[in-house]
Amino acid sequence: MGFGLLCGVAFLADPAASPIAGAADPFEEINKRFEQRKSEGADALSALQSQYQAKRAAMEAQWNKREQEIEARWQQQKREIEKKWDQAERSTRKAWVEYSPTYDSRSTVNFEEGTVEIKALVPVPPGQKPGAKPDDATIAAAEQEIATQFARVLAEQQQKKPVLSGHVQSRTGRAVDPQNARMYVQQEVLPTAVVAPKPVESRDGVMRMEVTAKVKMTPDHLKKRAAQYVDTVMAQSQRYQLDPRLVFAVVHTESYFNPKAQSHIPAYGLMQLVPRAAARDSYNFVYNDDRVLDDDYLFVPPQNVELGAAYLYLLQNKIFSDLPNDGAKKLYVVICAYNWGPGNIRKRILKPYRVQDMSDGQVFDLLTEKSPEETRNYLKRVTERMALYDELVKQ
Repeated sequence: MGFGLLCGVAFLADPAASPIAGAADPFEEINKRFEQRKSEGADALSALQSQYQAKRAAMEAQWNKREQEIEARWQQQKREIEKKWDQAERSTRKAWVEYSPTYDSRSTVNFEEGTVEIKALVPVPPGQKPGAKPDDATIAAAEQEIATQFARVLAEQQQKKPVLSGHVQSRTGRAVDPQNARMYVQQEVLPTAVVAPKPVESRDGVMRMEVTAKVKMTPDHLKKRAAQYVDTVMAQSQRYQLDPRLVFAVVHTESYFNPKAQSHIPAYGLMQLVPRAAARDSYNFVYNDDRVLDDDYLFVPPQNVELGAAYLYLLQNKIFSDLPNDGAKKLYVVICAYNWGPGNIRKRILKPYRVQDMSDGQVFDLLTEKSPEETRNYLKRVTERMALYDELVKQ
């Protein structure tokens, strides 16, 4: 406002009307000062923009390097794994994959299906005929591998609490933990283990037999995991003025409450945050510090939920603040934007259509019609799953 006022006075002034003949025109002095300030302002703005661009480029370079390090580490591990296994597998949003230190066994915890599958690869005695029944020593070695890997899975912790606490029970209803895991495997898992029809020669030249065992989690495994994060979700929902059922439903849909979730995008953790996108925006908003976070930070559940909730707040109260708060239309837009990205929502939905004038049902239909299949399914799942958390939120 100050610059605008000075500019108006200067342009209206008449030099011939100067009250002191031969003296310097006072309005000219004002003009000079204004031009100087305007120039300094432009230079300062340009310098600020340059600093921002340089910082952004530095962070992009930092994250690119981090991505390359993560991929290089995986490729190294993959080479070691595939000396024994036909194909290396890695964790996804829904499944946590873990190999034993020697890569002789592999566990896959499927958080969507509620199963723990453990495979063991054990060498067969030299000279064993193809198709011959594995000897007792081979079977015993496989059983040992399976029991050890299962105990390792049960012992894995997040926030000083086992990830699968209470997720597996014996036939008598007793909780299975690292202490009684071997007995449980011996009595209830190994009798149903499947031995491959014949051994296979691995890339390292060793003939190995594959044995697979599968464990079912309790029917309420999803609810048990959700309960582990009640305090975190409720605190962040209150902090960011969110319906906690929305946060629970987003976590459910993104990762099935798998704290080790990751995807190829790459995205990490319970709410599947992308380091250079939503995680960065949220961290900058929460801590006033523009940085690209690494995967280790985003795998910590409280930190992940904090930034995921903050991002939902940004979508709801900043990015789409022009949408009315009455009804559910803004909720639908926010949910789709979390999956598809706010830029796509703005360009493909809000720009060509007057969402403000539509009913909630019309907006829902529009989004399911005009968004990609993944996003339309995402919208349906999140909205439907919100109701699953009514009781958990009321506790």
